[in-house]
Amino acid sequence: MKPGLFLMLLLVSAATMAEDLKSGASLDRCLDKATTTLAMNQCYAAATQAWDQTMNTQYTQLMTRLSGEEKTTLRRAQRAWLNYRDRWLEASRRQLKNQGTLGSVALSAQEMHLVRNQALMLQSLGKGSCANPDDC
Repeated sequence: MKPGLFLMLLLVSAATMAEDLKSGASLDRCLDKATTTLAMNQCYAAATQAWDQTMNTQYTQLMTRLSGEEKTTLRRAQRAWLNYRDRWLEASRRQLKNQGTLGSVALSAQEMHLVRNQALMLQSLGKGSCANPDDC
């Protein structure tokens, strides 16, 4: 597949996934159709991109509402999380490198889950609560 076409499909898939991210239905449908590890990785990449967009939206909304020390603290926390995410994926990549092609799928899934969880945590901050699972 040509890189430009893959990128376009990835963006369309991410936009479609954004509609039903929380249920995981888009990812499940994509994985159900995937017959290769490359296709599985593409499913996770699209989901990761959609969650990343959600995370960035949640972060931006919070940053516009906060001021002073709260804003500084959130910025520091998000930067620390980005560093954590990168170090975690680096460690996982080293651990999974000898597990063949399924190791790459596991790494793709880990990345998506890391981003999804952070997006949900930022969303819960915006709502002021995470007591109800539907809020997170």
